[in-house]
Amino acid sequence: MNAKSLASAFTFQKLELLQKQAKTLEEAKCRPASMELRSVSWGPNANKSLVKSVSLQVKPAEFLAIVGPNGSGKTSLLRCLYRINQPSQGQVFLDGESLWDLSAHDCAKRIATVLQDAPGDLGLSVFDMVEIGLTPKSHTWRRSKSDSALIEEAMSLMNVEHLAHRLFSTLSGGERQRVLIARALAQRPDVLILDEPTNHLDIRHQLELLDLLAKLPCTLIISLHDLSLASTYADRVLIMQDGEMQACSAPSQAFTEQSIKQVFDVDTVIDCHPITQRPRFSFYL
Repeated sequence: MNAKSLASAFTFQKLELLQKQAKTLEEAKCRPASMELRSVSWGPNANKSLVKSVSLQVKPAEFLAIVGPNGSGKTSLLRCLYRINQPSQGQVFLDGESLWDLSAHDCAKRIATVLQDAPGDLGLSVFDMVEIGLTPKSHTWRRSKSDSALIEEAMSLMNVEHLAHRLFSTLSGGERQRVLIARALAQRPDVLILDEPTNHLDIRHQLELLDLLAKLPCTLIISLHDLSLASTYADRVLIMQDGEMQACSAPSQAFTEQSIKQVFDVDTVIDCHPITQRPRFSFYL
């Protein structure tokens, strides 16, 4: 089978795998969760705030994309959402319950994260890395047949099953990213938070990844540099600048020539993509 046929076979199987993943999530009693930020501020010290009084609600099963220039506070805001940065002011809620009233273990059961910087020299195989995703919901170290099936399914979704016995440290940046996302999928999360997940991926894998994520039965909160990807896949877009929320609405409302000029300091011609019917951008200086 040639490379083109293999790619077609993978695309054909992906929907079936997604349906299996959705069934697994349902059987595990996972449910998309809501998240809310109420006047959240955070900084490394009392004299510096990297997130400034952000308030928003993320609905269950919503796909929220966070965009903004480097240093705008995207990563710091995400860290508030997965219980690393405790807000200096305000509160974060998961299904109406304060995130910091929950234990770290309870949060890990419901929130999965994929970060930009992945540890590379742990001496673990790809299978072992994905298996870690089962840990928050496991009551024993012994893996059942259904556990192994879940790991293999997550690897298949991300097209890394052929790497199962490779050391994680020997993979390329793009391969590592896909393995880490497979680990998050194996966790069966209610909320999936990803920080720049398309970094290191080529165009096809970027599109396949976001197409896959958009179909998952969980709440998605994802930071992205690429405005076109955010426009194509997100239900709403949160635009950040200097730690402040500039807009949070549907891509067609959030992305205007004026808002892009103000936040990113580039000029833009915006038209409608002929296939997706979402805003499409042509940037110039």
